[in-house]
Amino acid sequence: MTGTNEKLRSLFLTALMVFSVFAGTVAFSGGAAAAANVGINQATEYTANGGTNTIELALNDSTDTAVTSGDVDIFIDGNQNPSGYSTNIDPDSDGSDATNGRIAIGIGQDVQPNRNLTVRVDVTNGGQTSTLVAKDIDVTSRTFTPSGSDRSYTNVYRGEVIAIEDPDATNNPSVEIEEDGGSIVADDSYGDNSEVYVFDTDDLDTGQNYNITVDGSDEAGFRVSDLNLQVEMDDNDVTDEDDIIANATIRRGGQPANATLFSDDGEKVDSIVKNLKGNDVTQFNFGNISDASGFDAGDGPYYVNVTDNQTGVTATSEQINVSEAQDGEVSFDESVVSDERGDVVNITYELSNTDDGYIYIGDEDDDNYAVSGQITDDDDDGEVTVQFNSYLAGTSANVGAVDASDVLSVAGDDDIESVSEHGSFERANLDEETLDASSYNMNATAGTNPSDNPDSVGTLRLEDRSTESIQSWVAPQDADLTDEDIDIYDRVGTNLTESDDIADGDIIVHQVTASGVEGVLAYEEDVNGSSDVTQAFLRSSNPGNPINFTVNRTNVGANADEDSMVLTSNNVTVVDDPDNNTYFVAVELDNVDQYESGTDVREDDEDDQITANFTVSGNSALVDDDDGVETDYTITDRDATLNTANGLVTVQAAADQPVSGTTTIAPGSEIEVRLDSESDANPFIIRPEATVSPNGTFTAMADMSDYSSGTNFTAQVLDVDGDDLGDEEDGRITSAPTATVSISDQESDGSEVTVDSAQLSQGGFIAIHAGNATGDVIGNSEYLEAGSHEDITVTLDTPQDGDFTAVAMPHLDTNDNQAYDFDGGSTDAPYTSNGSAVVESANVTVTGGETPTEEPTDEPTDEPTDEPTEEPTTMAGTDEPTDEGTTASEGPGFTAAIALIALVAAALLAVRRDN
Repeated sequence: MTGTNEKLRSLFLTALMVFSVFAGTVAFSGGAAAAANVGINQATEYTANGGTNTIELALNDSTDTAVTSGDVDIFIDGNQNPSGYSTNIDPDSDGSDATNGRIAIGIGQDVQPNRNLTVRVDVTNGGQTSTLVAKDIDVTSRTFTPSGSDRSYTNVYRGEVIAIEDPDATNNPSVEIEEDGGSIVADDSYGDNSEVYVFDTDDLDTGQNYNITVDGSDEAGFRVSDLNLQVEMDDNDVTDEDDIIANATIRRGGQPANATLFSDDGEKVDSIVKNLKGNDVTQFNFGNISDASGFDAGDGPYYVNVTDNQTGVTATSEQINVSEAQDGEVSFDESVVSDERGDVVNITYELSNTDDGYIYIGDEDDDNYAVSGQITDDDDDGEVTVQFNSYLAGTSANVGAVDASDVLSVAGDDDIESVSEHGSFERANLDEETLDASSYNMNATAGTNPSDNPDSVGTLRLEDRSTESIQSWVAPQDADLTDEDIDIYDRVGTNLTESDDIADGDIIVHQVTASGVEGVLAYEEDVNGSSDVTQAFLRSSNPGNPINFTVNRTNVGANADEDSMVLTSNNVTVVDDPDNNTYFVAVELDNVDQYESGTDVREDDEDDQITANFTVSGNSALVDDDDGVETDYTITDRDATLNTANGLVTVQAAADQPVSGTTTIAPGSEIEVRLDSESDANPFIIRPEATVSPNGTFTAMADMSDYSSGTNFTAQVLDVDGDDLGDEEDGRITSAPTATVSISDQESDGSEVTVDSAQLSQGGFIAIHAGNATGDVIGNSEYLEAGSHEDITVTLDTPQDGDFTAVAMPHLDTNDNQAYDFDGGSTDAPYTSNGSAVVESANVTVTGGETPTEEPTDEPTDEPTDEPTEEPTTMAGTDEPTDEGTTASEGPGFTAAIALIALVAAALLAVRRDN
């Protein structure tokens, strides 16, 4: 298979040869017609039976004189008779020396398919010598020699060019290639004077077996696999100063491949040979276009061919567009950046037309301190965020564990090098005071060196730090606060609730707001090897360290010290939000065994009075005196109480029955209510689930439709871990409530409707919906006792100004407060029948009320006021046409009246203007 690079090599070879080629045959000595007529029909490189690397030249005629080794020259990539290759005529000893129309040349070693192969041979016929040249010879990667009925399937990669050798050396044998159990893909014969048939597998199906048959009897087989050679560019749009990088992948590694960069006119720019790695990226870096002599940005677009040398399979990249590089520039995303002493300051630089920049923070003369470094935009997103740890500033020279790269680092996949601190401000240890609260200059320059004329200047304002507050929140004991898919603030209102009453076993979350401690935690993680922010926080809060966090029991009695809770990485999780100077310190009470005194948490089931304290130590580099905050809360019993009526938990023999109660455990906790009946006639155990609401209540919905009224059961709340929570209560299934309602079509002034009758087995209310059963509730009746009611007047909360459909819906009074409290849930839910709400609808015609007469009185003249006012009033005064008279823009009378009013008003206005 011939690629573009082979064509280029052949052109080069042609330039080296000083002879002319006519249709593949050239006469050097003015040979006779007989010699000139000898030509090459086919030229193939293959491995002959027995392992001899061979070039076969199939001629169109025989010669009188045999060809010898001295008559042959071979050229590989333009190199004549390269070292390691030979030219032995007739390697198979079958007389293939041109006298039988075939030349077989043994070449000593294999030629790989990606190489350009040319043969020049002198032949003599009839006393005349001619020179034959075969260029761009088919170099095959694999040879099959069919034998008998052996069809063992050898692996072939799609795209390989294979040779099929004639095992019997017969004249023009037939060859057939067919899909195993399928159709024929080749039905042909060998060329004249040839013992090799060449076949390109590029169009075959991967994963399929193929059978070879020669002369109807000799067989061989192969299986086609996908080499999956692919090439992608690091960047398809580069400048003439950017490196052109090709990334190649292949399924079968360990073999060399040739990557060649071409311009769009097929001219070769550069070539690289590397061994490919199976299923891993091999990178070919051609440098930038300016490094290649004779090429510039205007010669693009470019492309890269990667050829697997063993098989000859080639992959081509998408085109590469090269533009002239513009002057690089580095600027600040924000020219003024503010943060507190001790924090890690994030400074974002934007890079244009460059990947490199040199940055400087501070001034060694004016501020006595500066830090500098060279940044690189490795991820090519056009920006680099630098992290300046103001807590560590000035320590790299004297604190052994701290390096300058700990003071100034970058986020993400970008890079910073050559970081160094300057100036007289140095700290012998981390206890010495940090940088002052002040303003510091910043500058940035494109490239890798500082400049007296930087591209951009900015200001870093370091302000005094502060300790603001601490407050207590509660979360369910099984909450995973480390789940990165849920932001800590998104938990508020779901499973994170502000509270100073914490049930034993839940998670108490301390929200600490304090600036200037981010650098301390970063030091613990980046320098001291803390695995995460939790470990960094715990290490930093040990005695003698910059911060101190304690959770102490205060109800210890007289003459005793507060008892500290034992906090470890097994029961503490820290979620940090340094951008807002906030740290959530969660303590899992379920994993806290005891206080430091050995006392158990809530010993003897007594409430524990707790004080949590966060303090920045006065012995640290951050403050002169202790700066702390504290909050108080109580650890209480873990309990739940079910709502009862007359000492019983009651549900009805219907679906969606609420079982409600209150609990001390954290809102957002998932609990269960176990309903257990040991009745012989109606035994059951069901466990409906419920979620604790923010006010500590819960409601589990149970399907009791399969059980009989009058059945007794017990009810028990189950904790998140399945343990009993609170006392067991007795319960009973009661009859399902029933209701009927009737409402007739009626007229109304829009402020009320009348319900003809209703029967409510357990009392309740009649709600009026507008339009349909899911429409807005526009009014409800007063509380109705259990029993029958007639002519029920419902005053509408929202008066209606047009005809509407009123839907009457009876509702229960589930909370027994005689107030309509339906909120879409189980409270004061509708009466149902067969699973649907009981409803009845009627058409309400809105009548009455005078037609507005105020609009015409706005005219400044007195004379026409009565006329436009009287006429519409008269139209609305009759009984029959009332509806028509109040319908917008209907009827000729209405239109004529409006027209008359308009004409009179216009005439009067004209008279007024004349006056």
